Amino acid sequence: MNRALAPVLAAAAALAVWLGPFSWFSPWTDPGITDIPVYQRIAAAIASGQVPYRDFDVEYPPLATAVFWIADHLPFAYETSFRALMSTCMCLTAAGVAATAQALGLSRARQVAACALVACAPLLLGNVLSTRFDLALSATLAWMLFAAVTERWRLMWSLMTVGILLKLVPLLLIPLLVVWQAHRAGRTPALRGAAASAGMAAAIVAPFFIANPGGTWNIVGYHLDRPPQIESMASTYMLVLHALAGVPVTVGSSFGSQGLPEHGPAVIAAFGTAAMVALVGAIAFATASGLRRARRGPDARLVVAGAAATIAALLATGKVLSPQFMVWLLPATFLVAGRFGRGAAVTGTAALLATQLYFPDRYFDLVALDETPIWILAVRNAIVIALVAMCWPRAAIAAPPPPAPLVSRAPGAPEVHGPDRALKARYLMD
Repeated sequence: MNRALAPVLAAAAALAVWLGPFSWFSPWTDPGITDIPVYQRIAAAIASGQVPYRDFDVEYPPLATAVFWIADHLPFAYETSFRALMSTCMCLTAAGVAATAQALGLSRARQVAACALVACAPLLLGNVLSTRFDLALSATLAWMLFAAVTERWRLMWSLMTVGILLKLVPLLLIPLLVVWQAHRAGRTPALRGAAASAGMAAAIVAPFFIANPGGTWNIVGYHLDRPPQIESMASTYMLVLHALAGVPVTVGSSFGSQGLPEHGPAVIAAFGTAAMVALVGAIAFATASGLRRARRGPDARLVVAGAAATIAALLATGKVLSPQFMVWLLPATFLVAGRFGRGAAVTGTAALLATQLYFPDRYFDLVALDETPIWILAVRNAIVIALVAMCWPRAAIAAPPPPAPLVSRAPGAPEVHGPDRALKARYLMD
């Protein structure tokens, strides 16, 4: 297949799903719990001449507010414009996954499966894809991984900057990408690339920080100050204890969502943050160890697995696990190679489906501490933990396939001549 055709077909499949069942059939047509009004208010404030971070608080980095502003300037109603933007990002995500799958040299069946699962993500996860802006980050990560695998280093670090300015999440991928570029191109270029990416992001944020340091710090402080969100792993432990033993739990509304403001969940969340830092380092170390033993070509599969494991680890240990965060799994989870690759694809799909089982229809039942959504949430979060293990960057991911067994020539069979005969003779002598 032409290398340029697969991304086009993947994007077309994603668009067909979006414009077809996702846009016309229940339960995906009901917006349910949506963040679009929040984005519209930010866009309206900018349109009125107010400056983000200086004149009003925004919890999102600058490029996120740019997405909201662009939707306000499309020739449709704001909700329609925003959904159109997200459908474009969905197509870009699918195309990026297809391009990366080809660059990794995955089998045709694995490529088709990965693209099909990503294209069907709106049906698997639900309308959080069209009512949140996380698909913009997903598309950025998908093409960043393609740039990494194909050694387009400047593009890789530029897209890293874009990702950081959309959401801070890609910061956790910097150690992995430094390890990868150091393996292929040397340590000095890798460190320079990471420094340039961080510097570029800082330079874009700097004018806002100078105008209002406190308002700009809110991008980070907002997330540091908020209590563990109700769907996070830290909250899940307490919710399960409540369902099993009647342990008292208080649910409060703040920071635009519902969380557990008590001391116990906060302590668990602090341990989770420490575990996140440790896991990010461990995944980068495991990737580096595997790369030292890997052949050029298949070694690229390790960095994709490392990215998938890092994102899953973030979901498993962060103190916020909003449903839209599951979108971050799309760029890498379904591209994990090796004998755990199918398990990663199945586990990733199960995580998406389990999220839709309680959100949005049963979310407020969860807030009311109903047992059924608590157990669904517990299963979903257990699946996310399993996903970290499935995606872990093992050396076997980049190992060459075993040589085909030698078969003795049957009586009467024609004698083998030429290079094949020499090759078999060498194996026999060994």
